[in-house]
Amino acid sequence: MKISEKQAIDFVVLALRWYLAYYMADYGWSKLTADQFGHRSDAVLNLPLKDVDKFNLAWYLFSLDKTFDVVVGITQIIAAILIVINRTVLVGALLLLPVLTQIFLVDLAFTVEIHGISLVLRLACMVLADLLILFYYKEKMILVWKILTQGTMTKFRYKWWLYLLMPLIGLLTDFIIALLTFPIRFLYELFAK
Repeated sequence: MKISEKQAIDFVVLALRWYLAYYMADYGWSKLTADQFGHRSDAVLNLPLKDVDKFNLAWYLFSLDKTFDVVVGITQIIAAILIVINRTVLVGALLLLPVLTQIFLVDLAFTVEIHGISLVLRLACMVLADLLILFYYKEKMILVWKILTQGTMTKFRYKWWLYLLMPLIGLLTDFIIALLTFPIRFLYELFAK
């Protein structure tokens, strides 16, 4: 059986897809089951805050609220499923890119002092694998880019000076939203105590 160069490259891309799917499903599941973040030692918890290293402090803070774990964990699992299905591989790869980049940055900032560079390198390779998958399907990515960027997104044309007012209008919008949500914030503060 003779394998062409295109078939070999396609197989490598398929392997990269499954590589990312395995790790993202594993990491996602560990976030959902509370196995990834948290404190590992009561000795660390008994240290003064100024003596706690960045890794243990960050992992402890990540464990205080499960929202981050659940959202990122579910996103990782969904992306893992999408990246192995041929029809949704691009959606999965695009979904994974910000997730992998964020995890890479967190590991770069907080794990190197304790765990060395190996985890950061693994995450850098995952980001690179995801980029290689997107590059392999570049024709479809270019098509998507053209569709998303063609024409204007506003339906009408406005005078140039109106765009100069947009920052002020944005601040005014924020103020109006703050006024509208004040009763909700007030009730939350009242009953949260």
